[in-house]
Amino acid sequence: MGVRTLLLLAKLLFVDLAKPEEAPPEGQAFMFLGHADKAAVDERLLLDAVAIYTRDLGVALVQAPGKPPASLSPAALDEVAARLRARGARLGFWCQLAPAGRQIELVTIDTHHALTRYGFDPEVSSKSDLYRSIALRLRAILVGGEPRETEPNAGTGGTFSPPPAPAPPPPRPAPATAAPVTPRKASPVEPPRAAEPPPPSRQRGVTPPDWPRMFFGAGYALSYPLGTSRGAFARHALALDVMLATQGHLEWDFGTDLAPSSSHTAGTATLSVLDVPLRFGGRWVHQRGPVTLAAGPFLGLHWLSASASAGAQTDHRTALGGAGGLDLLARGPSFAGFAAQVRVWAQLNVPRTRFTIQDVAIYDAGTLRVGLNLEIVAPTP
Repeated sequence: MGVRTLLLLAKLLFVDLAKPEEAPPEGQAFMFLGHADKAAVDERLLLDAVAIYTRDLGVALVQAPGKPPASLSPAALDEVAARLRARGARLGFWCQLAPAGRQIELVTIDTHHALTRYGFDPEVSSKSDLYRSIALRLRAILVGGEPRETEPNAGTGGTFSPPPAPAPPPPRPAPATAAPVTPRKASPVEPPRAAEPPPPSRQRGVTPPDWPRMFFGAGYALSYPLGTSRGAFARHALALDVMLATQGHLEWDFGTDLAPSSSHTAGTATLSVLDVPLRFGGRWVHQRGPVTLAAGPFLGLHWLSASASAGAQTDHRTALGGAGGLDLLARGPSFAGFAAQVRVWAQLNVPRTRFTIQDVAIYDAGTLRVGLNLEIVAPTP
């Protein structure tokens, strides 16, 4: 396969292989200038949203290598404006944490050093709503051209630094005689209509902001019983979860912990017990920057299968047990669609399940069980 064929395939797949001399026509592009060392947003989700809501404007979205300027000094803005002109871009933008550290700030600059800053609160909306708001603000800036100082800034507040005003032209000398001019009625000018954002695209490779969203978790589960009449043993299991995130601050979880049978002996009697727990619960979710915190109640059902042997005698029994409890969860930031989460939980067993052989308790589930789950979830909501 030749080099020309590879370049054609790359352009069809929207891969940016353009060299600096192959920049888009002047004013037909806008540039994402990257993020700082501590990323304030998920770059992939942000660029997907910007591409969706600006794709009908006829301007190309260019991603520049490197990082945004460390400060907004005149020298730093001169450097950014030079980078924009070199790529034929009319506008550059990036996202950063606001000085207070709570809000996310959208910063834009054009080739005339016009600087705007808009604040967005990530705690009042979901991630998709946050990126959609940022994309719509960029669209409004691109549609309206260079913003005027008298226009209000949308969002939770913004500031605008206008470009330096051009010097006024020198006055012309008045003519010696002036012919009378008959004024004509100016034709009424229809006010421009506000551009409506296009609906979210469902093309392959773009994540639409649809709710609810399903995601999955798998990892390690450790639990320990309390209040048993027999010796207590830790349980090591494989944790599996199916979770559903809604548009508000609510998340549903259906999960289980799978472990091999546990063996118990008393004299010549041997008991093997298989415990299959099922759990369903809901959590209230709070987004704290890149970390998600959640807490809520859950209900559980335990299916237990016991096989006993004492000498030549054998027996097999099954039992059902219920449980109710509370869990606390912390989920880390997303990396390539994956995130780590920690879940701490406690449950009350109702009723308390025990197995006996010849009136001797061999297995006791206890009145209370506490546990810790370490999981990887994907795709992150």
